[in-house]
Amino acid sequence: MSIVLYTADECPFCVRTRLVLDGKGIEHERVEVDLSNKPAWLREMNPRNRVPVIRDGDAVLWESEALNEYLEEIHPDPAMMPDDPAGRARVRALMRRFEDLSDAYYAARRDEPGAHDDVLEQLAWLEERLASQAYLAGDEYSLAEPGWWPWIVRMPRIGIDLAAHPALVAWSERLSRRPEYAAELNLLSV
Repeated sequence: MSIVLYTADECPFCVRTRLVLDGKGIEHERVEVDLSNKPAWLREMNPRNRVPVIRDGDAVLWESEALNEYLEEIHPDPAMMPDDPAGRARVRALMRRFEDLSDAYYAARRDEPGAHDDVLEQLAWLEERLASQAYLAGDEYSLAEPGWWPWIVRMPRIGIDLAAHPALVAWSERLSRRPEYAAELNLLSV
């Protein structure tokens, strides 16, 4: 086994990469990083001083979105990206669109005025999308699911009840039946 994941259980960005590693069945070692007391070597590995970081042989890589695409490229089965260029572009566009939700989510955590409304606007967009298709990018599971899900399941932490979004709840419940998602839900409840 050559892949080492530097991770933190509570970090949703790390959850993204753990979901891909586990969903693809990629053997790896995990090194837990204490985010309240980051080791000096973390900044040496990632100049942004953040997790997740992957060491794969001599390659040291960071940023969850880039890590997930890397894992998809080196372990293409099971596929988490569409075969066609337009489909892959749609998944990548969804990952950029995710920033609208994450910006609003973290603003809501800081109790910034209007932030909860911004989160609700993003959830309404997701609800509309999932009302007509099984997954974020269409009818097939993709890297978009682990890209968004860690924040969706954290909505109660900012006082948002997902019950008003039945398609989003159904999507999340479908994902929670996958072993890698069930394992992450267990970490959330600890």
